[in-house]
Amino acid sequence: MVRSAPIKRILSSLFLVSACLLGMPVNASDPQTQMENKAFKEAVRAVKDKNYAHAITLFEAQAKMPRHDAQHNLAVLLNAGKGRPRNYVEALFWSWQAQLGGIEDAEDLANDIVDLLPPKVADEVRGRVGEALQARIDANDLNAIPQFANYHLTILAEPDYANAYIWYSIAAAINLPETSDDQFARQAIRATMLNRKSTAKIWSNCR
Repeated sequence: MVRSAPIKRILSSLFLVSACLLGMPVNASDPQTQMENKAFKEAVRAVKDKNYAHAITLFEAQAKMPRHDAQHNLAVLLNAGKGRPRNYVEALFWSWQAQLGGIEDAEDLANDIVDLLPPKVADEVRGRVGEALQARIDANDLNAIPQFANYHLTILAEPDYANAYIWYSIAAAINLPETSDDQFARQAIRATMLNRKSTAKIWSNCR
């Protein structure tokens, strides 16, 4: 039987208000942004007050926007079984999206959870993450483009170097802010090199 995670451990895993301020949108004076930040702070207070049901409802609403620190916090609560019955599948779904959104702690959480699930179930979650990213791109959410590139390289069980290269190229072509990040550059170079090796291998086998 898996024990429920203690409150101190959950709190240490969450992005508390003082820590998350650095990650808030630049235009913090925007009314919509102010409302989102207020809801986020309310959710954090709810966790501290052990009102997990309220916290998870607030985090879930923001996770769907998508707000990546809220996605991570939602995954933490779902993984711990706080506010709702423990749900590893949904916790993995949200932690992978948070990871793609740049939340470093989400990667460790996802790695822990994926080991608990059958490979087929994990692959189904991977598919859902890909569909969520594609839906954001279809809705003209440009921030999802570099995340979709990373998805093909870091989330899929077998990296898809060709599609990773394509989406990295698209992100660079439209000069998204994320493309100036060092990590993005390293991932893009890696995808480019591995895609070339993969293509060369295919041509070699066809001869």
